[in-house]
Amino acid sequence: MRRALTMIAALGFMLALYVPSAPARSVRLEASAQDQKAEEAAAYKAWYDVQKDYPKAMPLAKEYLQKFPTGQYAEYLKKWIGQVRAYMFNQAMQAKNTGEMIKIGNEALAEDPQNLDYLYLLAVSIRTNELFAAPANYSHASEASDYTQRAIRIIEGGKLPVGIDASKKDATLAILYQNLAVIEAKNNNPDKAIEYYKKSSSLDASNASLNSFNYLACGSLHQVKYQAAAQKYQAFPEADRTADPPKPEIKAALDEVNAQADMVIDCWARFLGLTAKNNSYGPTREQVLKAATDLYKYRHPDSPDGLQKLIDQYSNSAPSASASNK
Repeated sequence: MRRALTMIAALGFMLALYVPSAPARSVRLEASAQDQKAEEAAAYKAWYDVQKDYPKAMPLAKEYLQKFPTGQYAEYLKKWIGQVRAYMFNQAMQAKNTGEMIKIGNEALAEDPQNLDYLYLLAVSIRTNELFAAPANYSHASEASDYTQRAIRIIEGGKLPVGIDASKKDATLAILYQNLAVIEAKNNNPDKAIEYYKKSSSLDASNASLNSFNYLACGSLHQVKYQAAAQKYQAFPEADRTADPPKPEIKAALDEVNAQADMVIDCWARFLGLTAKNNSYGPTREQVLKAATDLYKYRHPDSPDGLQKLIDQYSNSAPSASASNK
């Protein structure tokens, strides 16, 4: 009996030692939770105190969300960041600050890679401010190509940027494909550039301004290919070039010369037709007319007035200036 009492007493002593540890742990958890709440409140206050100063407030809002992604103010700050980011992007766009636009836009796209509004605005803004500037600036051409291609995929998938009516889908795509054509031409990829120019024109055939640019550029690219083909052909010995019948490789080389010449003529005749009544290219048009005339005489020596007939044909089918600006 005494032994049992001794064991019970010992057990009671052990329990007495053990029991206080539970409330001590609870106190520590409560203290930790209180510390976290205080830290969250301090992080929110740091943002709140400077919320009107967007450049200072933005990183503080992001810091809060990084530390407290499910915090009391997380949803509010997520919306605030989206709204302020859009405002800051618009400010950079108005200031034509391409670097800042790309920085802000990339932050938005990191969160939502399918954000068509940012992709489209970036593609069009770089186009306006740089690719189509005078002189052209290609310092952000790589970024423009990426944004443009991503925007095209989404639009072709059935979605449109905010503010773009469904009736303008093809016209919007035409501008974006023209972006890619300009960039590929600069990158010395003439075949790809020509492909994009043709795609652009096919999407908005009634846009005289867009198409006059496309056909002028397309003709110039084919002219480079024509000159390269002519040099290749001229490199063959004269005896081979005048042989009858010619060797297969000679015939193939001459066929390429003539094919490229015909493409130059067609593109430039379209350009000349589109600008016959409304020439915004100044002396460039006369230079193109002379070059096209010389090339047409080479290809059609028995039809001296054929080029003008072709130009008239394209001129008569060209939309009016008011129609192309709708």
